[in-house]
Amino acid sequence: MDLWRTARKGFVKALEVLVMAMVAGLTLTVLWGVFTRFCLGKQAAFTDELARILLVWVSLVGAALAFGEKAHLGVDFFVVKLHPQARKTLSMLVQLIVMALAVVVFIAGGWGLAMGQMGQQLPTLPWLSRGLVYLAIPLGGVFMLLFAIENLIEIAKTPADRLGAQTKSEG
Repeated sequence: MDLWRTARKGFVKALEVLVMAMVAGLTLTVLWGVFTRFCLGKQAAFTDELARILLVWVSLVGAALAFGEKAHLGVDFFVVKLHPQARKTLSMLVQLIVMALAVVVFIAGGWGLAMGQMGQQLPTLPWLSRGLVYLAIPLGGVFMLLFAIENLIEIAKTPADRLGAQTKSEG
């Protein structure tokens, strides 16, 4: 169990560093675009496209990280009114739905989209394939799937009367 916690902690830390680096890159890209547009009179051609790419990656990897850290938004108004066993069952059902969504939409659908776009180049970044941009979708889906499996195991192991909130926003 300690090995799993250590590996998970390292994995989450790596995702956090990746997201922070991408946010920093996004910020610098936008600042460079503004500087070149207003100070040099002509915006650097690549800045808009690179900013969009980084926003996609930050959004998908960041969403998976937020889900894994239970930092996503949660609404528990009706859930807290349920019997503990019903809450546990509902929590497990939610994780199964997240797993199905991650596999069908993000991993399978995202992979198909990314592979279908691999031959296309980006206009202002010709060295980068459009498919690589879309690889953020299945990658985010894999991360969400792993975190959902972990959540499901944790919920299943926890007695219903000791099961707490499923997000940090719920308490």
